[in-house]
Amino acid sequence: MDQWLFVAVNTAKSIIDNTSKNSLDDVMKLSQCNSISQIQHEFDIIQGKFGREGFSQRYSPGYLYLCSLVANFPNQELSDKDKELIRQYSIIKTYLLYEI
Repeated sequence: MDQWLFVAVNTAKSIIDNTSKNSLDDVMKLSQCNSISQIQHEFDIIQGKFGREGFSQRYSPGYLYLCSLVANFPNQELSDKDKELIRQYSIIKTYLLYEI
């Protein structure tokens, strides 16, 4: 699950960073989630808010692939360790979106 959390947080942050650097704190909402399904819901909100007009990677195969990984993960509860990982992942400044 650690790798999935990284993909979800990193992709969400890359979406925000690409369109609205002033809103990067929005990615921290993911650390307040208690389950995978809540993260998926928050990710969808981020996509809707920042991933439309002005998002340069909207149709890139890498973006579509990463979003499919986020969407297709079974639900489970998050531990305190998972929430700490989300906080740690949210400060990484290199994005998978531009690496794959």
